[in-house]
Amino acid sequence: MAGRPTDYSDDIIVKANEYLNSCKDDLENVVSQESDKYTMYKQVLKVKLPSIEGLALYIGIHRSTVYDWQKKYIEFSDIIERLLQQQAEALVNNGLSGNYNPTIAKVLLTKHGYTDKQEIDQKTEHSGSIDITWQEPPISNTSDKSSS
Repeated sequence: MAGRPTDYSDDIIVKANEYLNSCKDDLENVVSQESDKYTMYKQVLKVKLPSIEGLALYIGIHRSTVYDWQKKYIEFSDIIERLLQQQAEALVNNGLSGNYNPTIAKVLLTKHGYTDKQEIDQKTEHSGSIDITWQEPPISNTSDKSSS
């Protein structure tokens, strides 16, 4: 096999699980207003959505290596499946609750097989009859021209 040898080991599984366990959204206090007399804080959701890119960065490998290992190693494939399940669950729940931007959640959910479609059932009902009348166009008689 040409190229760099694979670094896959049991330590990779441990690190991948660490990454998935660390992917929890958290509330963070940030300063919203400040003056000499007071400081006001507001809570902001710090999103930590699990992703293939995030996993690759955490482990220190290329994204393409993640996909290669997913095909080669059953245990790693299970981790990727868990990552995708966690991601979809967070997108659905937080997108519906308004914690995540619904448009972004909707776009990301298309990667999980969700679609946005409308089915339109169009029926036309008609009672009674329809009368169609045909009228022959007038025929011009060219033989009636007056002679001079």
